[in-house]
Amino acid sequence: MPTYLIPSEILENSPSHSAGVPAQHEKVNRIFACELIAQAGVMLKLSQACITTAQILLHRFYYRKSMVDYKVLPVAMTAIFLATKVEESHRSIRDILNVFDRVLKRRYRADPTQPLDRTSKRYNRWSHDLRKVELVMLKELGYSVYVDHPHRFILFYVRTMMAGELTDVSKQLAQKAWNYLNDAMRTDVCLRYRPEVIATAAIYLTVRVMQIPLPMNPPWYQLFGAKKLELEEVSSIVAELYTMDKAEYIPVSEKDKATNIICKWRAEAKRNSEKIKSQLNMARKQMGNDDPKHKSKRDRKRSDRSRSSSREGSSSSSSYNRRRRKKRRRGRSSSSSASRSRSRDRRGRRGDRDRNRRPNSSRKTKDKRGRLDRERDRDRDADRDRGRGRDRDRNKDSERNRDSERARESDRGRDSDRNRESDRKRRENDRERGRDRDRDRDRDRNQKDRDRGKDRNRDRDRDRNRDRQRDSDRRRGNMDRNKP
Repeated sequence: MPTYLIPSEILENSPSHSAGVPAQHEKVNRIFACELIAQAGVMLKLSQACITTAQILLHRFYYRKSMVDYKVLPVAMTAIFLATKVEESHRSIRDILNVFDRVLKRRYRADPTQPLDRTSKRYNRWSHDLRKVELVMLKELGYSVYVDHPHRFILFYVRTMMAGELTDVSKQLAQKAWNYLNDAMRTDVCLRYRPEVIATAAIYLTVRVMQIPLPMNPPWYQLFGAKKLELEEVSSIVAELYTMDKAEYIPVSEKDKATNIICKWRAEAKRNSEKIKSQLNMARKQMGNDDPKHKSKRDRKRSDRSRSSSREGSSSSSSYNRRRRKKRRRGRSSSSSASRSRSRDRRGRRGDRDRNRRPNSSRKTKDKRGRLDRERDRDRDADRDRGRGRDRDRNKDSERNRDSERARESDRGRDSDRNRESDRKRRENDRERGRDRDRDRDRDRNQKDRDRGKDRNRDRDRDRNRDRQRDSDRRRGNMDRNKP
């Protein structure tokens, strides 16, 4: 079958662009939808061919319809649902809705394990939108869902380039080119260029990154029917993906911004993150402003300056006291009284001995200050450890409560399923008993009809025999009268 390519006139003026959506917004939303499809395909255990088919169907649909009329999320779910039918890897609608709900919750919710309730309004709305968009997509595509994948050319091209040799370099080349193809399917290159050109461009990018020499006289890509300009254009489109930030959905209208669940959950996640940041900042402030880990640079400099000045003051005061004591000893030694000098000498020697026993006052002050600082640090660390222990216990309690609530929810679900199953069996038994009663009633009615028919036949035979006997008696009587 021929390759499905779109003319350049439609590519330059898509329906979304005609509806007022900027081209960059449309491009980001396409990438976002293809990323959702890829993540959902991995969770649904689909093949890469099925994922690629869904992405190409989405790109085709948005060149027929606008993003303003058909939202990205229902179209992505419909594309992967239709691709599972095309590639004969069928998945139920319930599985697809649950997987997309899980993917969105992993992006924007703290607890993505809560399943999607089948009785909720969102489940019913998503299911209705999927069935509706499926009919519209088939109608707009003309029921032509054939997709020619560029992936099927990669291994053949690599084997041809490497002369059929299976080496580590060829394996690495094929894997890296395959990865480039997976990323290229997020863009609309599949509708601009032939799949052979896209596969050759992936190899072109890979050999440039891995610096593998290839023949250029004649060029190697001419063997696969590609041109240098096409390879450079596809390579630039794919390389641009790696310079962009992570794709996030951009609302296409004010109504879409107010009603789209992706925008609501993203705003809620942003508010929650800001709330957590503010709580962390308040907790840091409450842990103590004297903690050097949480002090600012200016506060740390100020405290270091005051500590150095206190050390200088203590050292200067200790040197002044030593000078005064020396002067006092010299004055006492020059006294003229012998007795008083002897007593003073004894007292001086005793004082010297006591002073030699006592440690230095400045060192004592330093040791005391260091001991107080260590005790304060120890108390602060103990308080911090206690706070962390309380937070850890609180988190364990909340996790335990969530687990118990989840277990209760699963128990309630099992009980409801069990009740539904018992109700279904009871209804089946009631229907079976009703059918048995109807069958017995019909059998009795038929038996009565048969008995009634037998009675009628018996009465008819009796009447017939009586009439025959009467006729025979009458004929016999007539014959007796006619005898001479």
